[in-house]
Amino acid sequence: MLIQAIRGPLMLITLGALLATDQAGKLDIGRTWPVLLILYGVLRLAERAAHRATGDEPPRGMHL
Repeated sequence: MLIQAIRGPLMLITLGALLATDQAGKLDIGRTWPVLLILYGVLRLAERAAHRATGDEPPRGMHL
């Protein structure tokens, strides 16, 4: 599934962007780290919605 495939790289890109803004002095990582949790949650919801729409079995460990 596409969402599963891009979840890791998207999380790393987001982390890198947050660290870069912290390094540049624009935003403090201590205030922006919840963005990672929000992104992870949105991707999990999208993954669940895709499984329900296609009628596929969710992967093991993914409780619906």
